[in-house]
Parts: sequence; C-alpha cells; structure tokens
Amino acid sequence: MMKTATPNAAPKIHIYTWPERFLYLGPSTRTSMHRNHAATWLVAREGTLRVTLSSGAVLENEVIYVPAETAFSTEDAPSLIAALYWETESESFQRAAAQFDATTARGFPCPFKNREELAALYHASASRTQADGLLAAIFGLDKMGGAGSHSHDQRISEALQFLREAPDAYDSIDALADRVHLSSSRFAHLFKEQVGVPVRRYVLWQKMRRALDLAMAGDSLTTAALSAGFADSAHLSRTVRAIMGVAPEFLFRHRERLVLHE
Repeated sequence: MMKTATPNAAPKIHIYTWPERFLYLGPSTRTSMHRNHAATWLVAREGTLRVTLSSGAVLENEVIYVPAETAFSTEDAPSLIAALYWETESESFQRAAAQFDATTARGFPCPFKNREELAALYHASASRTQADGLLAAIFGLDKMGGAGSHSHDQRISEALQFLREAPDAYDSIDALADRVHLSSSRFAHLFKEQVGVPVRRYVLWQKMRRALDLAMAGDSLTTAALSAGFADSAHLSRTVRAIMGVAPEFLFRHRERLVLHE
C-alpha cells in the first residue's frame, strides 16, 4: 500500500534579543511601507531579497541595509531570512558603524562563507553568545558591547536607560525632563539631536519592543499591550504595522514555532 507523503513542517522562527537589538531568523513576508528607529540588515538564506525605498528606488541583493528612520517595504523572499534591528544610539552600534557607511541604504553580497555561519543560528541549541560572536566577526569588532549610549549628555543617557527599562512608566515629556533636571524644551531638543527621533517616537518603539517581548514570553497580545502601556491590542497592532510593516499576528499565530534565545 502506498504511504501518503507527509508535508514538510513549517519552519521555526528564531528570535535573539538584547537590550539594544534583536535578530529574527525565519520565513519572510511581504511588508507594507514602514520605518523604524533601528538600523536594519536583511539577509537571504538563499538567493536574493528585494526592498523598495519610499523614494521609489529598488534594492535587490543577498544582503540589504536600511538606515534608521528610512521608510521601506519588502517583497516575499523564496528562502528563510535573517533580519537584524539595531538601535543606532547604542554603544555597540556606534562601534560597528565606525566600520562602514551607516547613512546610505544599499545591497551587497553576503559576507558569510557559504552562509554556513548564519545557518548555525537556526538551531534551537544556538546561544546569544554564539550570535554575538558571529555579529562581532562580521563588523570587525573584538566584542559586541552593549546598550550604553554614546550621547554626549549624561542626562540623555539616563533618560534612555529609563525608557528601555520601563517604557510603560513614561508619563510625559515634562515629567521625563524633570526626572533628568532639564527644562522640557531643552530636553526635547537634546533628545532629538542625540537620539535622532523625537521622544514620543522613541517611547513608542520601546513600548512595542516591550509588548513583543511579553507576547513572546506567553502573554496574550491584549495583556502584553496593556502591560507595555498601549491602550489596547488594536493600538499595539497599528503600531507594529507602522514600525515593522506587518501585523504582530505574523509572529504569534503559531507560537509553537517560536524559539527564543534570550
């Protein structure tokens, strides 16, 4: 008697998270035009990727780099992908950015030898330490470093640390400015100058990250949204679509496929 062929299992989605960056490895999806606070690298496991910038320029290559706050959309890729999102005000990004031009979107061939090093991170046994080592090697660093800010003003660094640790506790620009002993106008000016985005946009980015972390840990989207400071799950969904170009359900529709490397 003939056996019915078993369809291939859906690929796992691997997420590596750090305070100042996160790495996604899994299937690709078409995204709408969006922009986020992080610099973004997209890498195809096989073949190429295709990205359209808001200017209408199209980039197609094995690796695509998009600077922070640059609007872009992606097409479905035929293979698994890796996507690295890296907050540009962090110490680790600033050290890496000294090795390349971080201001221009572009595509280029994959630097990995046969992409074998990247493929190793798709295993459940892979660790953040292993991912750190690979990223450090790619960017020519002795070690990755961390989330500490290179801001010239210590008060902005203190504000960034507070917002990373407790974005849900953010009340207003006035309260945050008072917390670091600056006037509201001076604080808003320094923050935009040194971080690259207005305070409210940065807060939204950190709230989104917190909500996604909670949802990946097992909370419902509604619970995660409320805990991170959103009005409801619909507010979270709209924010994720605007920042990442997809609905959060893309990650959480099949939680059994998520592998977290924390």
